[in-house]
Amino acid sequence: MTVEGDPFARSGWLVAVVVAVPLLGVADAVGPRPFAVLGFAANLTVLGVAGGRALLGRAGLSAVERATVALALPIAVLVLGTIAAAALRLRLDRPLWAALVALAAEAAAVGVLSRRGQLSEPRNPRRWRAMRPQGGRAVFWGTSLTAAGAMLAAAVALSVWTAGRQSYPVFSALSAMRAGGAERSVQIELTSEEAAPTHFIVAVAVAGARPDSITLRLAPGVTWRKTVPAATSASVTVVAYRGTRSRVPYREVHLAPRGT
Repeated sequence: MTVEGDPFARSGWLVAVVVAVPLLGVADAVGPRPFAVLGFAANLTVLGVAGGRALLGRAGLSAVERATVALALPIAVLVLGTIAAAALRLRLDRPLWAALVALAAEAAAVGVLSRRGQLSEPRNPRRWRAMRPQGGRAVFWGTSLTAAGAMLAAAVALSVWTAGRQSYPVFSALSAMRAGGAERSVQIELTSEEAAPTHFIVAVAVAGARPDSITLRLAPGVTWRKTVPAATSASVTVVAYRGTRSRVPYREVHLAPRGT
């Protein structure tokens, strides 16, 4: 293989890869499913091929050995990324996987670009020979390549499967804040992240008066909003009960009067 035939020897090609990787990551994170799959696969390919070149340069490896490295690197990134995300208690969702693979692929592409001009990456046209595995090494590397490919496919399938089936504690968020002109009103918000549509009772008490109760039924991910008049000199207490019969407060917010 000649340097002219080597895409890593052309700066224009490398710059195009560096620019394309973030775009592919965005497509993977927010694009429709076909584009997301293509973006994820393309960035995994860049990570494996460019990462091996950045780490090993133009070492005298056979095609099978280079392919094994190209498969092993994405596997390592997926496995280590899963461990790190679990340690940091991050949600293993599609945007996280897209960002992880895109950042690793971008680092690999930039690493190859930074190696240009070194002794291991000559600029002048000359041939470099890739060694072929001989004897039992061919069987060994062929088996390693097959195992690496199977592990990569299993890792990708497992990451996609687990990301869509993670269980998280259910919760609902209640907030109240003064708003409007001269802050003479209070805006109340209740966001449901329960596992199923849930009934709530929201009780609002202004200046210690008898609370007004509102019965709601919210689906997961839905936010209910209401604005109530309240002078800045009046205290406001908002209590949310989960269920229509519960008398145990589920969420509670208290606003103290201003100027006291």
